[in-house]
Amino acid sequence: MKEFYVGYLSAAPPATRRFVRRIVVLLVLAAVGSAITIAALQNPFTASVFEFGKPRTLAGTIEVSPYPTLVVVRPGNAAGSSRYLLVGGGKHGADVDVSKYDHKTVRLTGTLIFRRDQTMIEIVSGSLSENTSAAPQPDSQAKDLGLFDLVGEIVDGKCYLGVMNPGEGKVHRDCAARCLSGGIPPLFAAEDFEGAPATLVLTDHAQKLLPKASLPLAAKRVRVHGHVFQVGYSLRLETDSAAISPLP
Repeated sequence: MKEFYVGYLSAAPPATRRFVRRIVVLLVLAAVGSAITIAALQNPFTASVFEFGKPRTLAGTIEVSPYPTLVVVRPGNAAGSSRYLLVGGGKHGADVDVSKYDHKTVRLTGTLIFRRDQTMIEIVSGSLSENTSAAPQPDSQAKDLGLFDLVGEIVDGKCYLGVMNPGEGKVHRDCAARCLSGGIPPLFAAEDFEGAPATLVLTDHAQKLLPKASLPLAAKRVRVHGHVFQVGYSLRLETDSAAISPLP
């Protein structure tokens, strides 16, 4: 006679216990195996950093155009400088904070956001002050590198450089559109620029923000035809909406 088990009994018959035990073990192994497989198939996190909770004090010269930037002399290199894009807290640019300090030497407190060779600073509100004792920073002359057809993605600089991970692609599309609308400087993440991936500051030909008609193309793979300039150690891509085309 086959075993018959009623749930309210204190113990199941031996054959039923063995059967249930095997099923539970198989289910646990399947769950663990699925978790390991799914994790192994995911893209690794990008090596980007947001030093949240670790503000630093920095000194340099403010440039308002094309986007708020702090120009800082590189240690041990009086002729060289680093250019740090500036943003405010949340999904806001730093235009209002820095507008009256254009081409003035300042001191500010902010949090570093960086990815590869591109760095941004989230300014602590109210920390900007003129630094009259500091020597003016060297002017950065733009070097014309020529016209290029580049493939890559339009990204909002703040999330892409480290505040969000991933800060690019379809999963980040809505956030990117809101950040760009709030004044976060747009960047172009090129898949290949002269043999290597590169991040370029993106502007129109007047070195201003691209029209809002370009925002729907953010976080999508696109082809851009434009002029590339090197400013110090940074790259700038000048283009217009008509020269940006979506790719499959």
